[in-house]
Amino acid sequence: MSRSRSFNRFHRHLARQKRRGLRSVLPQYRDDQQVLGAPIDHSRLILSRLNGREIQLDLQENEA
Repeated sequence: MSRSRSFNRFHRHLARQKRRGLRSVLPQYRDDQQVLGAPIDHSRLILSRLNGREIQLDLQENEA
């Protein structure tokens, strides 16, 4: 194995160890229940935006 390849592999290994250590310390970054490649559900965000728009329209109608 060439020196540059082993150097890159070693640093990838160190980065992986560091990420694992951080995930174990920071609970919001744990991958316990997450599946990689799963579709992201934006429905709550869309519903909250829609609710906010409805409230704004209601307030504008009441002012007029």
